[in-house]
Amino acid sequence: MGRAQILLFGDSITQQSFSVGGWGARLADRYQRRAHVLNLGYSGYNTRWALELLPLLFDVPDASSVRLVTIFFGANDASHMEHNPRQHVPLQEYKENLRKLVIHVCSKCLNAKVLLICPPPVCHAQRLVFQQNQYPNSATGILERTNENTGEYAAAAAALATEMGIQSIHLWQEMQSAAPGDDWHKFLSDGLHLSLEGNEFVANRLIAKIGDAFPELAVTPCEVTGGFGNSGSCCLGILEDAPWHDQIDFKN
Repeated sequence: MGRAQILLFGDSITQQSFSVGGWGARLADRYQRRAHVLNLGYSGYNTRWALELLPLLFDVPDASSVRLVTIFFGANDASHMEHNPRQHVPLQEYKENLRKLVIHVCSKCLNAKVLLICPPPVCHAQRLVFQQNQYPNSATGILERTNENTGEYAAAAAALATEMGIQSIHLWQEMQSAAPGDDWHKFLSDGLHLSLEGNEFVANRLIAKIGDAFPELAVTPCEVTGGFGNSGSCCLGILEDAPWHDQIDFKN
């Protein structure tokens, strides 16, 4: 069956997750020698457009090797219709689109666990600064996304996960709870995308969720080195695809 796969499916927050210190890069580090962690992030995409990608990404011969899929959409869907009609998806349609995504992934990746990640909060002040810097001659000073509206989409995603009996991470809620007041702003770089601290937060929450919900997929680091890619590390549900070098009988 070859090396196991972990698929990260989402928008720009996923696409950027392989940047230095990104949450996807941190996850890939944890699964070295055990699983290919593939970045299926599409910047700017909403759930409506993500549905069009399903045959391309998931109707593949080696889907049986997929052990975990994260689905992380909503930041674009939650744009306000009057200010960003290109990316906006109505709330109920968003929820149903997510349902279709989950159903399709589960039907193709029969050995995989599926985890929904809800969109993170939106920092209004950072979004306005970004707008002024990005469009100095045409900035409107009007928010195309708001934290309150994104919260409704995050809640819808969490509710869907409960309905479907799958796991979720409620980032919108958890980030604000972890750093009350305005302290959670540190998790964002431009009011929408993750900062280095935000990426670390997502990685830690994802790794913790895997340990709690899917313990057989959790990687235990080596007690001596703290590393994830040697014979002292362990993952009961995903085995390394070749012996560790210190397990090879070099004489034979």
